[in-house]
Amino acid sequence: MKSVCTIILMLCAFATPAFADELPSWDAYMRAQRHICPGPLKDFSPARKIELGGKTYTHTGHKMVVENPDADKNIKIGILGAIKDMSKATRNNLDASIKWFKSEGVEWIVANGDISRDEFDLVDAIEYLAQIQIPILMLPGNIDSAGSFARAYIERSEKYPNLVNGMWVRQIAADDIEFWVVPGYHDKRFMQYSSSCLFKDDDVQVMLDTLLPEDDAPLALVSHGPPRGKGKHALDYIIDGENVGHKGLAKLVKDQKIPFGIYGHILEAGGRGVQINQKSPVKEGKKSKTLHVNAGAMSAFPWVMHNHRASYGMAMMMVIKNNKAFYKTKRFKHQRLD
Repeated sequence: MKSVCTIILMLCAFATPAFADELPSWDAYMRAQRHICPGPLKDFSPARKIELGGKTYTHTGHKMVVENPDADKNIKIGILGAIKDMSKATRNNLDASIKWFKSEGVEWIVANGDISRDEFDLVDAIEYLAQIQIPILMLPGNIDSAGSFARAYIERSEKYPNLVNGMWVRQIAADDIEFWVVPGYHDKRFMQYSSSCLFKDDDVQVMLDTLLPEDDAPLALVSHGPPRGKGKHALDYIIDGENVGHKGLAKLVKDQKIPFGIYGHILEAGGRGVQINQKSPVKEGKKSKTLHVNAGAMSAFPWVMHNHRASYGMAMMMVIKNNKAFYKTKRFKHQRLD
């Protein structure tokens, strides 16, 4: 009996926790939680410095903070929702979107989940995004394998610092905006893989209990799925006539008074904007003190919208000037699918 206890003690002595309170580097941080999504609100030390969009950021784990913001209060954010595949038609949509973003001078791009349902296309899509010389916040949705997502990112992390992985980087105090990130989706029924990223109520509650705004820049919640809304104008209103968004996200927005939000998943509600109450519509091009948007799908595969017309892909841009925002939508025409 004594020898058995000794062996158990020895094993415990050499065992390491799945995630230590503080890890020595970003590489160690990534590998320690490569199977964890959403990632914990944890740090590594010493901090690393990276260059994104001509600005220096300090990165300490779940948080990145800009060190040299500019003097204005303006930012343009390009939004890609539900790429889903890397067919020729979808690549054409992507090419046109990136050209549009660059012509408009966007400072960040958000690739907001559902990057691809196929592992090979997922790698191709992340490689495609890596080539864009603009800071890109990317996060998995309900159809992405979180394990494949993590592996593809880790392999490119050092070469492409413009890629920011929203699985693990949950708070980004950027120039003129602060992103709070919730990766994955909350409803297990819509997960493509057993390894898809499932967030729970507690994952949102810990953000409410833990995160504090870094500075005075406005907050923007980024989540693949929208908060719970009210009525037919809401971003979570499905074709069956229900609001299916997450109640915890709605509480986070309300309690923290988060003025801006970027979502997707409910594709038929894409190309829309609402105010912070998640029900009052905001028309395209109309400036608003609060603005939450659903970017719809980038994929060229047709999807029936609430107006009963088919969408063949869309991209969105959010423009924030002096704490007021408006959005633009680029819609693509039907193409012959591969």
